[in-house]
Amino acid sequence: MNWKVAAKGASHLVTKRFLGPFWYRRMWLNRTQWFNTSELEALQLKLLRKLVHHCYSTVPYYRQLMDKRGITPGGINNIEDIEQFPVLCKKDVLAAGETIVSSKYPKWMMTIGLTGGTTGTPLSLPRSLFSVGNEHAFVRRQWDWAGMGFRDRTAYLSGRIILDADQEKGSLYKYDPFMGELILSTYHLSLESARQYAEAMSRYQVKAIVGYTSSIAFLAQSCLDLGIKVRLKAALTTSETINDYMRATISEAFGCDVYDFYGAAERVCYIFTCEEGSYHILPEYGLTELHPMEGAFKGQYKVVATGFWNWGMPLIRYDTGDVLTKSNATCSCGRAFPVVKSLSGRTGDVIHTPSGREFGPTLLARIAKGAHNIIASQIIQDKIDHIIVSYIPGADFTERDLTDFKEHMTHHFPGELKMDFRSVSILEKTSSGKINFLISKI
Repeated sequence: MNWKVAAKGASHLVTKRFLGPFWYRRMWLNRTQWFNTSELEALQLKLLRKLVHHCYSTVPYYRQLMDKRGITPGGINNIEDIEQFPVLCKKDVLAAGETIVSSKYPKWMMTIGLTGGTTGTPLSLPRSLFSVGNEHAFVRRQWDWAGMGFRDRTAYLSGRIILDADQEKGSLYKYDPFMGELILSTYHLSLESARQYAEAMSRYQVKAIVGYTSSIAFLAQSCLDLGIKVRLKAALTTSETINDYMRATISEAFGCDVYDFYGAAERVCYIFTCEEGSYHILPEYGLTELHPMEGAFKGQYKVVATGFWNWGMPLIRYDTGDVLTKSNATCSCGRAFPVVKSLSGRTGDVIHTPSGREFGPTLLARIAKGAHNIIASQIIQDKIDHIIVSYIPGADFTERDLTDFKEHMTHHFPGELKMDFRSVSILEKTSSGKINFLISKI
């Protein structure tokens, strides 16, 4: 047993489930998930009014803003009144600094998180310890929908560090007996380490894998390529856009359904997958607005959201930079939660051409479908007229596969965009261990 990992796991267990309102919130969520539309709207208005009152009383930034605009806590009488507040972006939060942090909580009652920094300067995100239990209750409900119990062990492929990225000696995974989590190093994920990870998952009898979509898809494709069988109850993907090819690969490799879910590091919006496979915006978690987009994202909607639960640094009408496709469908699961057709990526995930054309993240699905015997691929734009296509070849990869892949790419991109292809063993990762399929350096 790794005592450092065990001690950290024990601390997480206490903080998430016993110091805060986890058990109460869990029972509350089991009940509110069956509210009808009118009941959910009334609940949202109640939570919004509490949040606005808290902001005016304890957050200097919001008190000044509300006084300037003539907004009063008592003036929030319906959901639409949220539009009295301006849309808040990342640069506004950075400029506000400590003034957007609540004075209600002393520093010892706060914990600090960070955004991934994939679209610029990372954002420091203070949150109250009290909010951690609430957060965990929401997360566990997604686990419930995926059929996961408290005793079921999980494997994690996310940004949690086991070894320094440049360190090669030492175990690439650790087991946390308190949380029942097998932590795998995303930073060392490769075709060679995939076999170790699959063997560890079998040895520790994990029932689900949770983590970055690209990492789980890579591990799944590697298992198929190596002929390794790993059977799970569920795969829970997050933090990156999933496409149909990735979903099918994960399902085939692990013999389970995929429950993709979305949550911003800023703690303003959650979108979970229910038992029927539908994406649902969680109305108890925050107030989510969908703003129509133009350009490469025309027909899709930007996510602007207000989180109800992080009173340490509350964010009202925060522009997440994420994009989705709406749906007017009603889900057969019986919940009145809004349904989302698909999660489309981030507004920064665009490739440009010299003539001004744009290619958004929807091309990822086309690229994946056009690749045979390729574990994973990545597009890097280093000049306005040039992209690099990196790919990891599978065990059965041939020159014919490469020719077909090049022809497929040429078919989907205009001639004004020159392409170079390079075979690699590891794709370029962000500082948090994610693999962005589209990287723009221009």
